[in-house]
Amino acid sequence: MPMFARVPLPWLNLTHDKLRLVARVLGTSFAVFLLFAELGFWDALREAPVQLIRQFNGQLFLVSQAHYTLVIKEPFSRSRLTQARAVAGVQAAFPVYLEHAAALWKDTSVPEKDRNASQPIRVIAFDPDQLVLNNAEVHSCRAVLKVPFNVLLDRKSKKQSYGAIQEGIDRELAGRTVHVAGLFTLGADFANDGNVVMSTETYARLFGGGPAPKSILDWPDVGVIQLAANADVPAVCQTLRRALPEDVRVFTKDEFIKREKAYWSETTPMGFIFFLGLCVDFIVGAVICYQIIATDVAEHLPQFATLKAMGHTDAFLSSVVLREALWLAVLGFVPGLGLSWLLYQALNRQIGLPMQLTLINVLLVFSLTILMCVTSGLFALRKVRTTAPAEVFA
Repeated sequence: MPMFARVPLPWLNLTHDKLRLVARVLGTSFAVFLLFAELGFWDALREAPVQLIRQFNGQLFLVSQAHYTLVIKEPFSRSRLTQARAVAGVQAAFPVYLEHAAALWKDTSVPEKDRNASQPIRVIAFDPDQLVLNNAEVHSCRAVLKVPFNVLLDRKSKKQSYGAIQEGIDRELAGRTVHVAGLFTLGADFANDGNVVMSTETYARLFGGGPAPKSILDWPDVGVIQLAANADVPAVCQTLRRALPEDVRVFTKDEFIKREKAYWSETTPMGFIFFLGLCVDFIVGAVICYQIIATDVAEHLPQFATLKAMGHTDAFLSSVVLREALWLAVLGFVPGLGLSWLLYQALNRQIGLPMQLTLINVLLVFSLTILMCVTSGLFALRKVRTTAPAEVFA
């Protein structure tokens, strides 16, 4: 066995100059950070819009046949919920009303000349006596929601859009004064910067054009269906699909979530942009890693030429470069992971974007980092393989 086969050449090449080692690790870490950031936003694009669906307290959901996303208002006749209640296995069916375009929020606590323009906010309305949301904060405030024009404000709504997020303040919503009687936690998404929960009575008064109109309440946006304890969810779902007219559709919670995610990832421009960004970040990372490894190879070209003149094969020299690339991937991945965790926590805490370092994502980025560094190493190897010792020392 050649003597140098027992010497950790890859590690020594990488670590002999400590300042350059730090620079190389930081460069690779930046590439890792870019991958994690883009992947986090990609996941948030798909996960943020379904946070509300996850909090709905039901196993099945009723929507209009024309409905394809929660962002677009497509109501259906409330009579369909009455029909759904008559199906065996259905325990309750609750109407939920959503509004975004007409729900303009204005911060009236600052002088009029300093106020921002009215900002749209998502309104979620339902009967407070009905347990529509699996949210302890909302449940504890059901009594105060029954008071007209009392609302609950999502504490993760963007302060830049809506001003102070606190209990006990009065603000303007749809041209009327509302009182923030409490706070709850849901989170923003890429279509809604904030959320407000209110009763159906307040909803009707704000958006119905009269003191207590019934017509607007006859057209809910989502029907939340609760089943009996022993009910077979798929069987009841199929029964409802056969029993109800074709102007509505029935989904299980998993189907509803999958449908909403598919809309955001496959239909919207943002889905394409984030996917393209992930690909671009991989290319940028590969270029960074190539520059690092190619520079190191160029600096050590006389040493590689010496090893070649001593009889070491191209395979041995290639293994040195590739193992150095693997070390670079491992060393750069750890700080990149740490920086990404800080970014995820900050965005989660400030605006409620559901960015999480899942094991699958960590393994995916680690695999991409190794691929990135190894690919860069393979390109850098060409200089080692094509260089003759005589050329280097000539």
